[in-house]
Amino acid sequence: MRLARWIDHLPPWLSFGAIATTGMFSPEELVVMALPLVTAWLVEYRHWSLERYRRVLEIAALAAVLAQVALRVSLVPLTLNTIFLLCGIRLALPREAAQRRQLILMGFLLFLVTAIATFEITFLFWALAWTVGSCLMLLQQSWESSASLRRGLAPPPPYRQVFLWTGATILIAGACFVVLPRQTMGLRFFPWGAGGLGGTAAGLSDKVELFDKGPIAGNRDVVLRILPPSRLSLTQREKYSEALQLLRGISLESFNDSRWEVRSDTPAPRRVLATDFEWNQQGDRPDRLAVELFVAPNPLGVIPIPTGFVATLPPSGMPLREGRGGSLRWQFPSRRWVPLRLLVDPQQAPLELAPRGDRLTALLEVGAGTEAVRSWSRRVVPEDLAPSRLAQRLSAELRSYAYTTDNPSGKATNPIQDFLENTRAGHCEYFASSLALALRYRGIPARVVNGYRLGPWIDEGGYWLVTQDQAHSWVEFLDPAHRGWQVADPTPSAPPSALKALNLWATLQRWADALQFRWDRNVVRFSDEDQMAGLTWLQTKAGSLPSWRPGRTFLLTTGLLATLALAIRVFSRSRFSAQAHRGPQEIRALRPLLRKTKGFLPPTQGETAWHWLQRLAEARPLLQTHLANLAKEVDAATYGGYLAPNPKPLVRGILRDLD
Repeated sequence: MRLARWIDHLPPWLSFGAIATTGMFSPEELVVMALPLVTAWLVEYRHWSLERYRRVLEIAALAAVLAQVALRVSLVPLTLNTIFLLCGIRLALPREAAQRRQLILMGFLLFLVTAIATFEITFLFWALAWTVGSCLMLLQQSWESSASLRRGLAPPPPYRQVFLWTGATILIAGACFVVLPRQTMGLRFFPWGAGGLGGTAAGLSDKVELFDKGPIAGNRDVVLRILPPSRLSLTQREKYSEALQLLRGISLESFNDSRWEVRSDTPAPRRVLATDFEWNQQGDRPDRLAVELFVAPNPLGVIPIPTGFVATLPPSGMPLREGRGGSLRWQFPSRRWVPLRLLVDPQQAPLELAPRGDRLTALLEVGAGTEAVRSWSRRVVPEDLAPSRLAQRLSAELRSYAYTTDNPSGKATNPIQDFLENTRAGHCEYFASSLALALRYRGIPARVVNGYRLGPWIDEGGYWLVTQDQAHSWVEFLDPAHRGWQVADPTPSAPPSALKALNLWATLQRWADALQFRWDRNVVRFSDEDQMAGLTWLQTKAGSLPSWRPGRTFLLTTGLLATLALAIRVFSRSRFSAQAHRGPQEIRALRPLLRKTKGFLPPTQGETAWHWLQRLAEARPLLQTHLANLAKEVDAATYGGYLAPNPKPLVRGILRDLD
């Protein structure tokens, strides 16, 4: 059984190890957390019994918590220190099955801090170790409670089953991980069955592959929500919708073998940082639109940005950086919804360096097997036109084709030729690729851009919703007349989103998304603006309070109260000790039995009731069972602080048998 008691130490110690690796706490804080566990380990090792000091330990724990409050220890360390202290007390005292299960629960609460605070690979190993330790503890408790063990017939503890339990836990966790919708895996298990296994799931990508691609499956994962200023009129909302129609993600400038890819030397548009003053005064600039994006974490880490001139106002602690393909990303990987405020001028081109040298040459490369694009371009627009006019004419022709996600040209030997000459139907990547290559054949630098179309307006929540279903590709080309990149979208309109449908199910979906958004923003991950406003209010209120430090009066009062509590405890224990040595004459229920036995077995001087009943049981073997039960009742009444419900029937039965 000593091994079982040592197994009880595993969950708290493994939780402490996981917390120590997060780097959230200083060495001094970790020492305070580990001290109760080390003390409990020493008690276990030295076989000390602290049962008689239970109340003293509880009062000391309460005093320790109050001392931390007086020292203004922050909430998280205070909570952890309290749980570790309770674990240490529970480990140092005798414990039954219920108290041992409490250790698992407290260890799990401590381990949750690691799950929330870190995403490193070390967390996986600590999770496995904690699972093994908890399984060992549960197996031990299950074995101890078995009926065969009470009869002395149980086999040794089934410690080998810990591998089976741990493996089952890993399988369940892995199944939950896979079943969750994940765009990068192309697996969609909701609503029933696995969708998307024959092709790809809709979503933002850092490449465009035209060859050998199956149908595109739907993907309802939310990418971002766009909040305009409140109280927009219908005319203002239409103005915003037009300006936010295309949300730029990543530029693809390299084309080879029916594939568009990112060039490493593609510069991002020069980023302009806005200020809180500009954000608050944006009404003075009618050419600028103020919007707030709530961006979901995604595998690529790309933040979709409206086309045109954009000034950003990132939240505190989440700076922005330029990424591959001229994309905008967070400085650190985002694992939560993050708000980002923008000032958008759709009429002004973004600030980007003009391409030169090898990059300019790459923007005119067309690759092998694309001659059909040149023929198609000359057939549609034989004459040479200005870049903007040419892009307009070619886009108009492409919009007469059919939009479909079935990808009818994906299996063709030459997909782009089959799209232009045979099927005349495809998804946005075919339309964008055809226009970009046609412009390159006409000597105009062009590239494909991957991003999103603006999603439906959710009137129930007051925002535009963008999901992976709105992933889109279009073209940017250089126009010397406009001194910068111009946008051309040759793809015809896609079928309307299901959220726009006028039916009960679509209405319920919109309400559910609006409720989810408000829960995420205001409860789970409320926006930095709300957070800063709340913190400012708290700081203002805290600053108005008088400064308080534990003075001499407070310390003296606390000391007197602690002394009084200790005196009460000592007095109660001395009284308890005195009660423990009560003789049978002092117990009213035993007086009839004393009168019956005073002639042959009276109690001796100083003899306790329990010892007298034991002597009486030895003198009357036939009554040994009844007298033993009565001794237990007397012992429980003496040591446990309560009396038997009615011991008189038991005493009367013994008196009858004595006659």
